[in-house]
Amino acid sequence: MGKPTIIDLAKHLGISKTTVADALKGSGRVADETRARVMEAAKEIGYVSNRAARQLRESSTGAIALYVPQRVRNMSFYMPFALGVADEAAKHGYDLTLVSDRSADRSGWTHVDGAILVDAMMGDPVVQSLIRSPVPIVTAGRIAGFPDARSSGIVEIEHTKMCGEILDAMASRGAEHPALICPEPGDESSWVRQIVLGYKEWCVRKNIRQVIEVVSSFPTNAQLEASLVDALSGGDVDSLLFGWQDVAQRAEAALTRIGHGLGKVKLASLLSSKDNLNESYIAGLDLQPYEFGQRTAALLREAISSPPATPAHQLHEALVIQPDGGANTRT
Repeated sequence: MGKPTIIDLAKHLGISKTTVADALKGSGRVADETRARVMEAAKEIGYVSNRAARQLRESSTGAIALYVPQRVRNMSFYMPFALGVADEAAKHGYDLTLVSDRSADRSGWTHVDGAILVDAMMGDPVVQSLIRSPVPIVTAGRIAGFPDARSSGIVEIEHTKMCGEILDAMASRGAEHPALICPEPGDESSWVRQIVLGYKEWCVRKNIRQVIEVVSSFPTNAQLEASLVDALSGGDVDSLLFGWQDVAQRAEAALTRIGHGLGKVKLASLLSSKDNLNESYIAGLDLQPYEFGQRTAALLREAISSPPATPAHQLHEALVIQPDGGANTRT
């Protein structure tokens, strides 16, 4: 029989491997009694931490990195996400380092113990630089082509399913023919492509014409108005689903300027907070970015403490919400 592992020690004690790792490392919120039990059990079953893990602990920088690509950085979703990462990291004694597009030349990434990538793509030099480094990497959302061998874990929202649920909520409020307004899609695993897929599948089920308008992430007023005119030009579209809150917030004024004022078209959007849903909207999808950031940081911390044999996979929850207090739907 091989040497006992940290998983064996956790099973022996009936507690999580993360708690065991924190107790052995002397970090995290572990009660003194639990820490003593872990140390005693380790001696009892002959557990000895391997040299690589010991060296990793001894050389800890006490910091983790978060990379948000320039192309999406100004979207309102990413600030609460980053705050969630920062707060979760701080709970366990880690500082958060925000990295920029100029960080691609940081050889080895020896200044951090791990990294989080959110909505990045394989062609990004920062992503390539991190892949060449030895640090654990957790991604918020999938990155098409990202090597499993370099992934410690993924936390993602089921955007395709989520899109169908918010469209169902819209339909329950009388939206018979919604159009989708979305930003330019990234790679084939991006959240935008998943939303588009969810919209197309929903339209097929309902046997209605698909109307999709793609605009830049931060369109000018003229660009936004042109997209809205195109979406409504067929005469059968009675509602609009916006893929991101930043443009949805400008939609009311834009619709008024093109002659489709409040009440003529039903509106819904993906949101970075339930507080951004107002009475003008028949439904919203709260992505809960703060909690998303917390969960992603927690998974990275686990990967740093106890590197997984295969990438961990977790789903993050989003909530379908309605302005009049209608029942929330969990996805």
